Order: sequence, then C-alpha cells, then structure tokens
Amino acid sequence: MTRSSVYAPLLLASLAPSARGQSPDDVLARYVLDGKPAAVTRTDVALEMAFHLRRRDRGQEAIALLVDATLTRRAAEQKGLMPTRPEVEQFWHTLQDQLRAAGQNPASFAAVRNTNPDQWLADLAVQMAQERLVRAELGLGKEEAVGPDMLKLWLQEQRRLRRVVVDQDALPLGACAQVDDTTLPLADLGLLLLRTAEDAERERFVRQVVYLQAIEALGRARGVQVGEADLEASIAARRAEAARDPRYAGATFEQLLQGQGMTVAALRELRVFRAQVLLDKLALVLWPDADLQAELRRDRQTVLDLVGPRRHLGVIFVRALVDPNDLVPRDFAAATAHLQQVRERLDRETFANVAAIESEDNATKPRGGDTGWHRRKSGQLPEPVLAAAFALPAGEVSAPVRSEEGVWLVKVLEVDPDPSDVRLVEQLRRYKALELQQQVLRDAQIELVTAPPAGPK
Repeated sequence: MTRSSVYAPLLLASLAPSARGQSPDDVLARYVLDGKPAAVTRTDVALEMAFHLRRRDRGQEAIALLVDATLTRRAAEQKGLMPTRPEVEQFWHTLQDQLRAAGQNPASFAAVRNTNPDQWLADLAVQMAQERLVRAELGLGKEEAVGPDMLKLWLQEQRRLRRVVVDQDALPLGACAQVDDTTLPLADLGLLLLRTAEDAERERFVRQVVYLQAIEALGRARGVQVGEADLEASIAARRAEAARDPRYAGATFEQLLQGQGMTVAALRELRVFRAQVLLDKLALVLWPDADLQAELRRDRQTVLDLVGPRRHLGVIFVRALVDPNDLVPRDFAAATAHLQQVRERLDRETFANVAAIESEDNATKPRGGDTGWHRRKSGQLPEPVLAAAFALPAGEVSAPVRSEEGVWLVKVLEVDPDPSDVRLVEQLRRYKALELQQQVLRDAQIELVTAPPAGPK
C-alpha cells in the first residue's frame, strides 16, 4: 500500500486548526446593516457553523477528528515522534506526486484549498506522527505499510486509555469535546468545519450570519425582543403541530428532534431558532390581524392563490422545441400528439407507472411523476401547468399543456380542504414573513470579499 492510499482520504478533512493559519478576524464578506457598512469575519462564520452542526453527523465527525488530533499530538510529543518541518515538506511533495499520478488534484480538496501552507503542513505533521506512533507501537519497520485499520485501532486504544467526552450536553459552555483535563474549544470545531467546507456551504453560512444580525437589528429597531416565555410558547406550538401531523406517525416532537441529534434544550440555544421566534413576533407587529383580514376582504382570490388550499400533483413531461434537434427530437405538435396517446394508456395503467416510463422530468420521474404539494401561485411548476391543475377535481388528468420547455400531463392526486379565514390570515402572515426574510437579505447587499486561500504548493 502506498502512502497516498493511506493519506488521500485524510486530505478530505484537516485534523486540527493551527494558530499559524488564517486570522480569526479575516473578513469573509461585507454587507449593509442599518444603512452602515458591516463585515462577517472568519470567527463569525466558524462559531455559527459550530453551533449549528455540532450535533449533526458532519459536526460529530469533525469533533472526532479534533479528538484524534489531540490524542496524537500528546502521544507523539511524549515519545519524541513529531516530525520536523523539513520532513513534513518533503512528505507533502512526495504525496502530491503520488496523488497526481493516481489522477487526483491535491488542490481540489476543500481542506487544502481553504488552508494556507503553514496551517496545512501543521495538520499533515499530525497525520505523519500518527503513522510513526503506530509503527512504534507495533514494532513495524520503517518501510512496512501502515493501513487505515491500524490507524483506527491505535486511536480506539488511545480513546480507551483517556477520558474523552463528546456528549454536547455534558460539556461546559464553549466546549465541543474534552480529553482528560484538556477542553477543546467550540471555536476550534468551527474553524475546522469552515476550512473543510465547500464554497456553497461556506456562502450559505455567511448568508445565515448576515440574516441573523439583520433580523436582530430589525427587532431592536421595532422594540421587539425574544424572552424565555416566547421560546417556550414556540416550542409548545411546534410540539402540538407535530402531534397533529400524520406524516410523523405518532412520533413526539422530542423524538423528531432526537432524530436530528437535537434536544429541546439544544434547540433553545440555536440562534436560528431564536431568530425564527423573533420573526414570528415581528410579523405580528408588522401585520396585525385587522390589516390582514381587510386584505382578505379586498382580494380574496389573490390571497387564496398565495396561501390557500394546496394540491398534490403528479406530472408527465415531454421536452419539445419549435425547431427540434438531435437532443430534443419533437416539436410541440409531436409532443402533444405523443402525450395524447400516453393519456389514453392511463385507463389501463397507473399514472405513476406511466410517468416512470414516459416522463422526461428527471427530478420527478423516479417518484412516478410526484411533484409534491403546490399552491396556485407557488411558482414551482410552469404557470400553464398550475392553471390546468387548479381547474381540475381530485383524481383527474389534464389534456396536454404546453409550456416554454415542452408539454405536460398533470394529475391532481389530492386536494387540501378549504382553510378557514382564521387559517388564511395565519398563512398570509407567514407568507409575508418569508418575504421579509428575503428582503432583509436583499437589503444587506452581501459581497463575498475573501476567496479561500490556495493550499500549499
């Protein structure tokens, strides 16, 4: 086994943050807050990632890497097996050559791309130290292979010999793990998660930090705050909603949270949860019942289209062009004629089976054409398709419907009962609150200003 086969998987996740890496105060994005310039720092994003992910699989895996790095460093320093800087640099050059020979680009790994040379080499030193420790433990020769199973077993033994705590409910505030008397800070977890994040995830958390800052500022401006009673009321409402929802098959709210690695106490800690409670309170201030009831009286149909009863829809889609080509061989007339013939088969075959064979919508084809639930103005399907669907009773299939991309058959699988006016007002407020979320982000004018640094050459 070559060294690249042992270490290539480890390139996917650096083992520990290094003090010689990027500054926690590095600006990742600039935005506008209350009309003034503001910034999102590396620490802001790292801490948000740590709080949000520490109980999920990705966070738990990162915590395990931090613990492994701590165990490795401690053992290697005690036994004088930490490699020198020149040794690490030489190993990195050799490893890059082996990865390229295997058709892999070292710079393509997020852990390398998001890390500066000093930081990455410090992490690689830990990985090298671990191999040295295993060799010494097993009495292996210098050139004898050390496989992933050997590394795993050594770490398991180290964990058995040490007191390792990773239960997030058993740790002091601000910690993500504990090894004997050493506390691993939550900030270290966040920095590791940030360094191993792909660009899309990194941007998502930047936007999350901006939104949280902006919605909290809006709350202050409106004199709206979230107290313990608000949190309790929101949790109670979610608990009752879960109990009513048939999709959860009798599972309690606590059980649903447990499935996400969460507890009620952990939920209360999340800034995103507090921000949602704040948004709900702001919505009550911005759109009181009387105003929404008046809007419903003025234009009931528009309100119904936006937040009224939903329809569960299935589709069969065929691509078409005005001028067909090799990729799209049908024009609209041919596609319409084809779907007319397909529609006749529905007297003998189920819609789901026909959709699984005939539909060219890759997203819904594996689900037998099931597109989920839609409101009249959901915008998730082309307007002509939604118009046709909302003109049909439950169980009916439309005639072929033309859109810009092709031709559709749509079936109404289920129909929600008509909501009461009280429910419509609640839904309209929720709709406006979601619009406010988007407006807050647009007003922030987020600009990413720091691209991830290049990894070591």
